[in-house]
Amino acid sequence: MGHLMKRSKCWPIYIMLMFLTLSLQSCLDIGDNGNFQTKGMNNGTQIGINQTTQANFKGKLYFTLQHNLYTLDSQHNLTQLTRGMNVRDPAVSPDGKWIAFIATYKNYTDLMLMSTTGGQVKTLRSGNGTYIANPNSEFPKATYLWYAQPSWAADSKHLLFLSDLAKPYADAGVDAFLLDLQVFSIAIDDPTATPQVVAYATYGDGGNRDPSFRPGHADQIIYTHYQYDPKTNYKQLVQIYLEDPNAISNNPGKYRPGTSDVEVDPALALTPPEPDLVNFQPNFSPDGNAIAYIRRLDATHMGLFIMPVPTDPGQLIQDPNNPDTQKKALASYAKSVQIVSGEYISQPVWSADGKQIAYIGYSNNTFDIRLANIELDKKTGAYSLKGEPIQLTDTKGQLDAESRPFWTP
Repeated sequence: MGHLMKRSKCWPIYIMLMFLTLSLQSCLDIGDNGNFQTKGMNNGTQIGINQTTQANFKGKLYFTLQHNLYTLDSQHNLTQLTRGMNVRDPAVSPDGKWIAFIATYKNYTDLMLMSTTGGQVKTLRSGNGTYIANPNSEFPKATYLWYAQPSWAADSKHLLFLSDLAKPYADAGVDAFLLDLQVFSIAIDDPTATPQVVAYATYGDGGNRDPSFRPGHADQIIYTHYQYDPKTNYKQLVQIYLEDPNAISNNPGKYRPGTSDVEVDPALALTPPEPDLVNFQPNFSPDGNAIAYIRRLDATHMGLFIMPVPTDPGQLIQDPNNPDTQKKALASYAKSVQIVSGEYISQPVWSADGKQIAYIGYSNNTFDIRLANIELDKKTGAYSLKGEPIQLTDTKGQLDAESRPFWTP
């Protein structure tokens, strides 16, 4: 009898702990395991896909799991597209025919192309190379190359991408190779031709990231620019830049890589040049009138923001170094609206109708894809969050957080 009494007294504690656990799961956006349908993968592992109506979306999401490329459609069907490759950064052409992506190896990467219907994978540009003895330095030279983050032009014939193609040369007076990633462009019908330089990097601290065209505007691209603060020489400036992709090629000799001198920079900053203020990973809305981006809030938190595109950006980038132009460009940043925040948030991508944003979120020691439903106030032009973000995947640590997801109609 005493034994039974001891057991019965434990039940209230057990029930309390159970409700506490459920409450914590809700706060952490983990979700009820019953909401996730198990999907088997070819390697024998499993992931979960949220089946609730809150997790509904239109189109297809492309992302990588254990560095294999997958697509998830609106019916929550999961399809593996590549095998035996170390894949990153998928990007689907606007005409829906091609997927560009990066294949990663030990010392280099390749820029790849495959049909959205499957079939043979084509290497557009290979970064494979060799090491070369360098008598003037203790370090050898290398002809290996890195490619990253392909992004399509509206014609589905040209690709932006990142690369360290400039490392064989250096500017006079600078005792370093330009190892930083810069933005280049190629035509997929002639990928071996010399790439066009689209955006330059400054020496050190990472170069450029996240390039893409503004929808409906072939004369405007956006990207993240990394450099050291010229005033301190050790703090970071991480800013979102807008630029005419043909500014460098149309003005030979006017601009040069490796410099932090704004007088020879064709780019226009859309975020402030404040040390340690990190604004990055910009992504245009489908109509090209807004920019979703990530901002570091503090040492342990990040936020997803949306800001409007500056008024008449095509005209502004024709005179990017004019102080009045720079002031006008920064005015939109003050209108930024925070949509969500968390310990780690990255890689926002818009749905084709502009009503949802998918992003990579972090909780319970794993990365997963989350959906944020958003709405636009047509009077104010400001976006806001509808309800709470919903966890779409439960990949159990298999999602590659360093690879960018992509969303197609």
